[in-house]
Amino acid sequence: MPRAVPPAIASKLPAAAAVFAEHGVDGTSIKDVSELIGVPRATLYYYFAGKEDILAFLLQSLLDDIARRVADALASGEAAIHRLRAVLATQLEVLGANPDAAQLLVANLGRVGRLSDIASAVDAAFHEPVRDLLAAGAADGSLRPVNVERTASAIFGAVALVGLHEILFRGALDPSEVLEDVEELLLRGLAP
Repeated sequence: MPRAVPPAIASKLPAAAAVFAEHGVDGTSIKDVSELIGVPRATLYYYFAGKEDILAFLLQSLLDDIARRVADALASGEAAIHRLRAVLATQLEVLGANPDAAQLLVANLGRVGRLSDIASAVDAAFHEPVRDLLAAGAADGSLRPVNVERTASAIFGAVALVGLHEILFRGALDPSEVLEDVEELLLRGLAP
């Protein structure tokens, strides 16, 4: 069982996302992370079995933040289509505020299957709320009925990949600009 990471170390770890994003997980060592964040390697090994555990910590932190903020977006009593827009805006805002971690998430989706906690966190942050809203939208008439599983996956792909494209090729993600384009394609395409 992993040890709880003290806040003093946890607060430094997001900087490690930059080295992972630049060199990839395979091209990054614990020494690289240690030197970047100013935490001795021995201390990192006390809390993490290796760099994959640090990656998992970074991804879990990002996904937990998204899930917390998505829960707030879901809390309004508005029609499902409006809550879906708020959820997509929230997901894009968090990705835009954490470009290195967002890049790590998309670049390491293949590893997510081997990291069951992270796979569950991706589901909680992206798929589950969208699936629920697609079903609610079909029920309240604000969205047309669709296959919720595949449509939720398509929406995740749109949000994550368009967000990553913006980060990589434009240097930043403007959530409101991207939301407008994603909304035009997805939400109006889902209109009844």
